[in-house]
Parts: sequence; C-alpha cells; structure tokens
Amino acid sequence: MPTRARPLVAVRLIGPTATVTAHAATIAAQLTAYYGHERVTCRTSTRTAGYSGESHTYITLSRKEPR
Repeated sequence: MPTRARPLVAVRLIGPTATVTAHAATIAAQLTAYYGHERVTCRTSTRTAGYSGESHTYITLSRKEPR
C-alpha cells in the first residue's frame, strides 16, 4: 500500500457559512502564493457543521508530485 506524503499545511475553518466561505478562498490563495503555486497543490473541502447555518472547510497544501 503506497504511503501518502504528509501535507505541508492543513487548516480547518469552522463557523457561520458566510464567514467561512468569505475567508476560505482568501486563506487558500495566500497560502498557495506563500509556498509557490508551481510547487504545491491546494485542495479545499467544505462540509456542513453540526449547527444550523455553520460549515467546516478544510484547506490542505501538499507538494506537487514530480512528473
């Protein structure tokens, strides 16, 4: 079974959906720019939270695989 490399950065945002949505794109863009968009892959995943009107967004940056 192949092992997956650990991410460089993993961020979890939890809160009101509007707030999480507004900040997730900005944070993902800032982290990608900091680490270099040509060297990292940024993935985001959004899920509903336990409370009404809230959500979780996960932002993960990992090194790009060599081609």
